[in-house]
Amino acid sequence: MKNASRMVRKVLPALTRYVMSCMIGLFVVASTMYAQSQQRTLPSDDLESSIKENTLPSVVQPAGVALESTVDPDKYFVGPSDVLSVNIWMSPPLNLMLTVTPEGTLIIPTVGEVKVADLTLAKAKEKILQESRRRYLTAEITTTLVKPRPIIVTVTGNILNPGIYTLTSVDRANKAIELANTVSRFQTAGDLAAVLPLMSTRNIVLRHKDGTQSRVDNVKYLSTKDDKWDPYLREGDVIIVPRKNETKNVFGIYGEVNAPGRYEFVEGDSLHDAIQIGQGFTRLALRDSVEFTRLNLDGTVLTSRILDVPGILNGHEPDFPLEPGDRVVVKARKELREDYRVSVYGEVLYPGTYPITKNRTRLSEVIRQAGGFTEFAALKTTELVRRSVQPDEVQTERMLSLRGGVSAQDSSDYYIETELRLRKEIVDVDFEKLFVKGDSTQDVILQTEDYIDVPSLKHTIYVFGQIVLPGHVPFVAGENVDYYIRHAGGFTDRARQGDVKVIKGKTKQWLSPGETTIEDGDYIWVPKDPDHSFAYYMTIASQAASVLSVVIGIAVIIVQVTKP
Repeated sequence: MKNASRMVRKVLPALTRYVMSCMIGLFVVASTMYAQSQQRTLPSDDLESSIKENTLPSVVQPAGVALESTVDPDKYFVGPSDVLSVNIWMSPPLNLMLTVTPEGTLIIPTVGEVKVADLTLAKAKEKILQESRRRYLTAEITTTLVKPRPIIVTVTGNILNPGIYTLTSVDRANKAIELANTVSRFQTAGDLAAVLPLMSTRNIVLRHKDGTQSRVDNVKYLSTKDDKWDPYLREGDVIIVPRKNETKNVFGIYGEVNAPGRYEFVEGDSLHDAIQIGQGFTRLALRDSVEFTRLNLDGTVLTSRILDVPGILNGHEPDFPLEPGDRVVVKARKELREDYRVSVYGEVLYPGTYPITKNRTRLSEVIRQAGGFTEFAALKTTELVRRSVQPDEVQTERMLSLRGGVSAQDSSDYYIETELRLRKEIVDVDFEKLFVKGDSTQDVILQTEDYIDVPSLKHTIYVFGQIVLPGHVPFVAGENVDYYIRHAGGFTDRARQGDVKVIKGKTKQWLSPGETTIEDGDYIWVPKDPDHSFAYYMTIASQAASVLSVVIGIAVIIVQVTKP
């Protein structure tokens, strides 16, 4: 008995410890399972708290896309991949950045799934507010489009590169057409130039995946900025660009409008539309005497009438419908005020640009406005330059100049003189006679864009060519060419002394020393005696011998004939 009692006392503590361990283990397992079950069945209030804890207090918006204006919620259609921000303004505020699912729904935590695809943004906002209001009775709820979705559209028809293109849901049909007209590395600008004139810009068809379609009018959209003429694109849209007739299905608006020209005609065009497409009137437009002309159906009779455009634009007169081939001419009132001006450069007290009166202002008046000449002005070489041929007419004038019957000997000189005339037409004025001697016959009337170039006195003569010391030699009145050559070190061994030329500083004419008087700013040119090879001299000698033999032969014949 004692042994049994002793054994029980030894086993009992170990058994107690084992039972306690098992109970603790069971308690831990039960607690864990309870916690997991509680997490799986969180009530909506706890879920909302969890969302709040994990929601940043500030809205972080993704990078946007380039927009031409704000998105109009009444014209933008929501679709898959649009990113919307649903904001519940309570304490603290709840911001949910949500993406529309591929099925077209928006999953809003604590609210549920809301169908928003193919709804306008305005309608989608209303539906989100309606569904969210069931859960949040008093809080203010707003929805904002944060990032427009990418979409895939098809461009086909009379286009450079028909195909499928990826854009965004805030792009318009003109963006898709622009992409389709991008010149690839296998194409040239000439390929695009062949397509553009025949590509319609006003009768473009935009067909949606639901079967509906609308007309895109890029020209009218640019003139009115009305979204209905170039709506936002949607996924699955097909853009069909038809071919246009450049000469028949057109109307023209010309004269005093900001964008005159010939435009594609579409059914329903009116005079008001034509003025809008022409970007409105200019300041000089005679709005109450706009001329309208129309041909009859066989194109043989032209009728014309004057329209009261202000009355039509103000709604006092009915709008005037257009037909293909109609022309609208907006006349201009006479305006004689222009920016008539001349420029004065060089040695005057106040160089610059001066206003003149058309066909009335004289040379002396402008020089007086410029403060007169400085003491360094070289009047002998001062020039009045005129541009009677405008820059955009130079090529035509050059071609017209070639129509004359210029001889082969004169052709090169004529071409050079014509180029000089086109670039720099000199008005023949002797400034020294006018401003020193008072010869009023030199006081010419100025034309707009004339310019007066008053160079400085050089007080030197430039001697160059085959001279020992070429360079500037001080000018001495009355001295001849020999004086300046001597002061430049004289001729070199290779100088061709008999062909010295004087180049006039103003006209750049080449004259012999005996034909002119040396003046300040002139140039003296000494040419080089040419180098000739031995073959050259042999050729000259053979030619001389041939001539001599012919002369001797003729002489012998004459002697024999005249011999008695």
